Amino acid sequence: MHRTAIRYHVLRTVKWEIFLLLVIGILTSRSYFLMPFFMVSLLGFKFSSSEDMDAPPDARCGAICSLCSSYQRGHCKSCAFGNVELRASCPIFKCAEKKQTVCTQCPEMLHCATYREYADKCPFQDSKVLRDTLPQGGFLVKECVLDDGLTLFTDRVIRGDLGLIIMRQPPDTLTGSPHLKRVPIVQLNQTTSDSSCLDPTNLAKLHMTFEEFFKAAPRSTILLEGMEYLIIHNGVERMLKFVHSIAECAREYSSRFITIIDPRVLEDEEMILLERELTTVVPGQIEPMTLY
Repeated sequence: MHRTAIRYHVLRTVKWEIFLLLVIGILTSRSYFLMPFFMVSLLGFKFSSSEDMDAPPDARCGAICSLCSSYQRGHCKSCAFGNVELRASCPIFKCAEKKQTVCTQCPEMLHCATYREYADKCPFQDSKVLRDTLPQGGFLVKECVLDDGLTLFTDRVIRGDLGLIIMRQPPDTLTGSPHLKRVPIVQLNQTTSDSSCLDPTNLAKLHMTFEEFFKAAPRSTILLEGMEYLIIHNGVERMLKFVHSIAECAREYSSRFITIIDPRVLEDEEMILLERELTTVVPGQIEPMTLY
């Protein structure tokens, strides 16, 4: 299927979830066609907690307010339990309430002008709420294991972002995380031709995966685990150019790119260069507004 045909189908589909099977594609080595590189079934995919958790009803936009860090820290009363008049002032809430749906289950979400304009303008979002989350752009977490970076990513998914994980480790590493069980995962692997894997030496295909996802999703966050693996195959200089381009792409499409790296694998000068391309984040210590 040609790229333009894919985008047309995305906008016409009656199940918005299917777009994840279509938009995350790669250019085949000898053609200009986009082919899905993984076929994980995402039918019924949603961020609402009503199916799987004992949480109360959440936001009409798809955010799981009751599990959000801002709600847990007492910085936000949540859409479900907050001021009724304030909630009613939200164009997204009024639209979804009228249709008796949740945005992430609405077939019009991908081309909804209301959602794209107001998704990042929640009336409950004040300076304390902004302190708990990430703005648009690229972010770096220094850690040896996938821990804090995953926490930041999960918080964005809970807040209503469409998420994608690209990782070096086997996907079953994340088994048991209820908030991520329907988030698509792509593995970096050079030795297999499995459709759910990407060759770490082909940065062009990897870049297209990021770009197509950012373009298709009204608001999204991508987590990349395996920076060390990519550096081994591509070198530090190429990876610096790569992360710079991805961070710019995330800002352009009002989205987020989070990656982690073991600080021991780079020389001090190399780490400084990487930190110039990405905003270094310590979870729980994001200052309000300063990153916006």
